[in-house]
Amino acid sequence: MVSLPLPRSNAAVQVAPETTHQPVPAKSRPPLPGERSVEEQLASLSPREHEVVETLRRRWEGQPQVPHAFDDTMLLRFARCSPGPEKFNAESAWKVMKNYDGRYLTLGAADLADQLRSRTLFVPPGLASRDGHPCFYMRPSRYFPKATPTATVVDNLAYCMGTMMEQEKACVEGIGFIANMDDWTFANFSTSYCLRFMKMLQGRIPARVRLFLIVNPPSWFDKIWAIMKPMLAKDFRKKVHMIPAAELGRFLADGYERHLPDDMEGGEADTGKIVEDFIAFRRSVEGSAEGGQLQ
Repeated sequence: MVSLPLPRSNAAVQVAPETTHQPVPAKSRPPLPGERSVEEQLASLSPREHEVVETLRRRWEGQPQVPHAFDDTMLLRFARCSPGPEKFNAESAWKVMKNYDGRYLTLGAADLADQLRSRTLFVPPGLASRDGHPCFYMRPSRYFPKATPTATVVDNLAYCMGTMMEQEKACVEGIGFIANMDDWTFANFSTSYCLRFMKMLQGRIPARVRLFLIVNPPSWFDKIWAIMKPMLAKDFRKKVHMIPAAELGRFLADGYERHLPDDMEGGEADTGKIVEDFIAFRRSVEGSAEGGQLQ
């Protein structure tokens, strides 16, 4: 414990009056190569959209106790990714902000390197849906709830989705999710894990999931679907498709095989190299940020 020097005068030390906590404004990280700065993105908003961002800022910073600071990038992300049919909906965006776990602001590749190297969940570059939504990939058979805390794989999910939102197009239009169910068994499942995972996909972080492919599910997956289905909002269920790998071409962009991890039927991209390149790239991006938020 550090001891503070006593005041030199004999005057009584006055207790500072209580004030509304105002966090130090968070500094936005420089944009990724080829992306517009957050200042340019904010300047391109319509007056109504800009007012939503400012409304969220005022409400967040006007709380008696502000748990963590959001930079302009995050405020814009909350507004753009507000749940429901309407983007820039202040009320639905506010709900996501209030439930957002501030730990996600500081997660980095260095923290999650071991988990990423398990090749359970990661972002293959160039993998996209037919509608142009970039997709992240998961091999659920590599996750065992009894061996790894649920929080670890949820952090993995939050981090990967957050990095995808650094691309303006993905933030504006949404992303996709491919779950490769090869070799998956009941040992890879728990209801609590499934619930937390599904909540993350549906608004616990600012991101719009437009497509959810469950590929090569086992013949008995209907039992799991009966558990999962009530966890999903009706509009989200419409985004879920259970298909064999042979039907991926119906949903993914032409040439998807070049970007699909090679641990899946039809995939040609080296899974290990994808993960190592992702870690190296994210470390370089995050290492160059000084005092900025990581998502």
